[in-house]
Amino acid sequence: MAMLHGENRGLTVAASIIATIGVFAVLYFARALFIPITLACVLALVLAPIVRILRKAGMPRALASGGVVISATTLVAFVIAQISAPAAAWFARLPEAIIRLRYTFSEIVGALENVKDFTEDIASLSPGKEGGNIVMQGPDLTQVFLSNTGQLLTMIVIAAVLLFFLLANGDLFLLKTVHTLSRFSDKKRMVQIGRDLQVEVSRYLLTITAINLGLGAVTAGIMAAFSLPDALLWGVLAASFNFIPYAGAILTTGAILLASLLAFPAPVDAVYPTLAFLAITVLEGNLITPALVGRRFTINPVVVFVSLLFWGWLWGIAGLLLAVPLLVVFKILCDHTGRLHVIGEFLSSVPPKTETTSSSPSSST
Repeated sequence: MAMLHGENRGLTVAASIIATIGVFAVLYFARALFIPITLACVLALVLAPIVRILRKAGMPRALASGGVVISATTLVAFVIAQISAPAAAWFARLPEAIIRLRYTFSEIVGALENVKDFTEDIASLSPGKEGGNIVMQGPDLTQVFLSNTGQLLTMIVIAAVLLFFLLANGDLFLLKTVHTLSRFSDKKRMVQIGRDLQVEVSRYLLTITAINLGLGAVTAGIMAAFSLPDALLWGVLAASFNFIPYAGAILTTGAILLASLLAFPAPVDAVYPTLAFLAITVLEGNLITPALVGRRFTINPVVVFVSLLFWGWLWGIAGLLLAVPLLVVFKILCDHTGRLHVIGEFLSSVPPKTETTSSSPSSST
């Protein structure tokens, strides 16, 4: 009997492993479908408080949801239209920026043979020079974008339509879940868990989005003050990459440094915009975000790093941007579910409270 039980348990574990691999395979090969679905779900949590405010003002849910989706889509389309051409122009000058970085910091770069070989390979891509400027052969960033326009537009349409339905339906899925429960105590508990999840996740994601937008606005203002061209581009870049912990600030800093080397003739002038961005991102990461978000939603850095590696491998740039929001949603779900509370405890970076017991003489005797 024990042997039969052990065999059944082994089959169950094997089936679970196979099912997990199958889910990952589906998420990878059908990422063009699952990325917009996941993005719509995350955006629905971010925009749900705005829809609730409009509903309290007397606007019907469908009209409020449509207005929010149209406004968000229009804003994103306007920003993309404004930065696409400057982004393509800067990207076309990337080989020149790397070579200028090599000669500006020759002592540092000279000690790194890999960087030296990389910059020489980049330089070999540009056989011609005109007026001291390096000419990059091959398709530019705009052509790369245009080659994937159909798939990109399809994903945007799927995300926008699904976002509208999620906002318009509101608590429909929660009500359906409550209806399937039999006992009144379970119904009441499920309603409480669902409300808490919606409020906390929406509050967190909306707060992080507001912080990142503020960082982008300040970055754009500082870059404009230093006369770095296309300040809006660097603001959008800072706001977008700030959703990626650790790597986001590094990528933005590197992009600003390369752009500054191209924009300013004196190398020392290129350092000022970079240092200014470093100062505001350090201020945001160590003071503003902890003060507004608090320690409750702090996640173990090891878990965050592994999540970035996994979702980045699975979905690329979209996975890097969605990794932390998905991790936060999962942690909040674990904190509100009894069976998953242990997992939520391991995801948190807050150390457990140590219980100290003191024994009195009377109790020891």
